[in-house]
Amino acid sequence: MQDRYAGDVGDFGKFALLRYLFVNTSHVIGVIWYHFPDESHNNDGGHIGYVNERRFLDCDQDLCEKLKKVLAGKRSIASLEKAGLLPDDTVYFSELLDFHLRYSSQSHKDKEERDFRRKDWLKNANQSISNCNVVFLDPDNGLQIASCPKINQIRSGKFSYYSDISILAKDKQVCVIYHHLNRHINHGTHSDQIKTRVGELRNLIKPSGQIFALRFRPYSPRAYFILTDSQEETSMKKRIRDFLQSPSGKQWDSYEEG
Repeated sequence: MQDRYAGDVGDFGKFALLRYLFVNTSHVIGVIWYHFPDESHNNDGGHIGYVNERRFLDCDQDLCEKLKKVLAGKRSIASLEKAGLLPDDTVYFSELLDFHLRYSSQSHKDKEERDFRRKDWLKNANQSISNCNVVFLDPDNGLQIASCPKINQIRSGKFSYYSDISILAKDKQVCVIYHHLNRHINHGTHSDQIKTRVGELRNLIKPSGQIFALRFRPYSPRAYFILTDSQEETSMKKRIRDFLQSPSGKQWDSYEEG
């Protein structure tokens, strides 16, 4: 997640989902931002006109109004945290993943520093959500990719690694993970990509309950993987079904494990 993206249509999707699934429940949410420094090589984050579109207002007008205020000010993760989008007891972790800027060479020393800093970041992130029973992971790009397999690589701060998830999701009732779907034909259809990732999460994270996957379609499609423990599986399945039958559901697709 980069500050320059704050309030874009992707944020509408993630907060609409979290609000529907977890607001007015006994859950305490922990948000791990994977706060990556702003880049300037593209115009991502520009889809902001949705706040005035009826199809989004009909889903969650309160959310649109609060995100509109974020867009009217200095866009940042901090502004999202202050906007009252989630319950007051929500825990946010926004420590920067910026050590690739301070240790920017491919020397052995800098690689060791990046590895150490990343592991320290993960330890701090995990400590921050110790009292939460739901965790939402919001990496800039999504789950780890084959071209960036190590946490000490320059671009590693843009991804959530399975080694991260195994720690951050441990003993949580639900873990929700953001993932930006690949648009290149060589990576297969969105359905293929989602099924592959669900299989990897099943084999590597091994949650005791079902894994659900949802795709938010508007503009640039994003996937959300929802890992449950066995006690939460049934109630989560019902809440997801109700969400898809709500006005918001018109913009989402569901993929079930199996």
